[in-house]
This record gives sequence, structure tokens and C-alpha cells, in this order.
Amino acid sequence: MIGENFSAERMSDLFLTYLFQNKADVRHVRRVASWLGFLIIGVEEVKDKWWLSHTRQLCFEVGRKRYKARYKHGLGPGRRGGIQFVQIGKSQGQPEIRIAKQIFDLSEAAAFFRRPRL
Repeated sequence: MIGENFSAERMSDLFLTYLFQNKADVRHVRRVASWLGFLIIGVEEVKDKWWLSHTRQLCFEVGRKRYKARYKHGLGPGRRGGIQFVQIGKSQGQPEIRIAKQIFDLSEAAAFFRRPRL
């Protein structure tokens, strides 16, 4: 999907379809799949625009800052991994600027949904 004008429901459908078609046997992917709705709706609340970079990477702008969402191994209690929202440069290939938010479990994903802040 190219463009910026699509709903959170469509975004969730795209990611879940990708995960279940390509990563269904990967345990950490199954673990974070339940978080996606919370995270995507939270991002929808704060974003000015969003788009998909590559097949599976959510990118969005808030004000003049750009972010991407990514899975990172070895994060959080018990080192089970989590989702990071990382501030990125304005042009492709620039290094990441900072980690804006980290989500380690379903309750943190729900908290981000209720009060989306980066």
C-alpha cells in the first residue's frame, strides 16, 4: 500500500496479514501481534501523517519529527523483546536520532493506547 490516507483498521489488517503469512511460526512475533491494535490506534491519535516504508515498517510524523516502529530483541524485563518507536532523520539512510518510546508487554501497549505520548 502506497500513500498516507488509510485507516488504523486497514493498517492493522496489513500488519497482521504479513505476520501470519510470513512469521506465524516465530514465537516473539506471535507475542507482539496482540499489541498491534493498541499501538496502531495510539499512533493514529498522535500522527500528522503515516505511511508504510517497505512491506512491514510503520513510519509516521508528529509535528516536524519522523518516527518508525520496530521490533527489538532483548528489551525489557526478562529480555523478551519489545516494540520501539524510534525518531529518524528526514531523509532515507540517516541514522536514528533517539528512542522515543519502548513497549515491553500488552499492558504497556494498552497504556499507550489510552494515553499516546512519545
